[in-house]
Amino acid sequence: MPEETVGYVELEWTCTHCGTKNPGQAQTCTGCGAPMSDSQKFDLPSQQKLITEQNELANAAAGPDIHCPFCGTRNPTGTTHCSHCGGDLTGGAVRTQGEVLGAFDTAPKPDLKCPYCGTMNSASELKCSHCGAALQAPVAPKPAAPVARKGIGVVPIIILGLVIVACAAFFILSAHTSNAVGVVRLLSWQRSIAIMEQKPVQHKDWKDQVPSDAKLGTCQQQVRRTQDQPGPNTQKVCGTAFTKNLGNGAGQVVQSCHYNVMDDYCDYTVNEWVKVDAVVAKGNDTNPQWPSTNFNSGQREGNRDETYKVTFDADGKSYSYSPHDAQEFILYRPGSRWTLTVNGLGAVTSVTAMK
Repeated sequence: MPEETVGYVELEWTCTHCGTKNPGQAQTCTGCGAPMSDSQKFDLPSQQKLITEQNELANAAAGPDIHCPFCGTRNPTGTTHCSHCGGDLTGGAVRTQGEVLGAFDTAPKPDLKCPYCGTMNSASELKCSHCGAALQAPVAPKPAAPVARKGIGVVPIIILGLVIVACAAFFILSAHTSNAVGVVRLLSWQRSIAIMEQKPVQHKDWKDQVPSDAKLGTCQQQVRRTQDQPGPNTQKVCGTAFTKNLGNGAGQVVQSCHYNVMDDYCDYTVNEWVKVDAVVAKGNDTNPQWPSTNFNSGQREGNRDETYKVTFDADGKSYSYSPHDAQEFILYRPGSRWTLTVNGLGAVTSVTAMK
């Protein structure tokens, strides 16, 4: 999703020498005067607010600062010689940029208490308004030590073991086969024909996909697709704004946005052929027949279904087998003998005529 710029905020950095928090634009510490090194990081301020002053906006958009290769002083982008020592900035360390510092949040933050004189100060202040001491953001409570998890217990382990054993046994028995001589004891077949009628059936679809002969019902606007650019009947949707470091003491506030394309999603009713009944024929011989049909006005024939079953006796056991079609079924004459391939689960996997 494309990113849109919301605005810019001034960041801050903490001096590693004295701990003073400094505005992002400050190149040297306001507490002890130490320069900001190229290894020090910018942070989000305790209270975030968008920059409105034009010069500050121009500086924010200018690009990352560069550190002098001789004295380490931080200089604005485009500078050719160090503002502190005059050294050539060619080959100086350009500050990194682009990393996400966190979510953009303008909600008011609680006041900060000066750790030295106790004066309450606005969350946006970096120094105490009374004594000038550096202010520190409230320390987040230390997370509680994780509670040691108990073992999963003996019973679940036993159950898991039984499931694994059962699965392994299933595959082993399925793969293991043996042969037996089976005698056809019983045959059964069933054939059915569905009876169809045209009935009103309700569906839902986009309005432009509704059949022309359908009866249109209620429609609601729903998201049909998303796109990166605005257009007819679109709604803009943006994610949470976040701040990216620009490497010059400012942060770019951006958010990822897309556009929902809205369209009518409708109920509609259309006449369709549906199954209302079926006629069935059954038998226990080798002469399967289709049932006779007698359609009423407005009815017609639907799908035809057929099932066949052969029961064998083999070594004192009974086995069932389902032929694929009538042509195969009529081969199994009562009393005829066949070689059955049976797996470890007792299922017949194939049948072969005995020579």
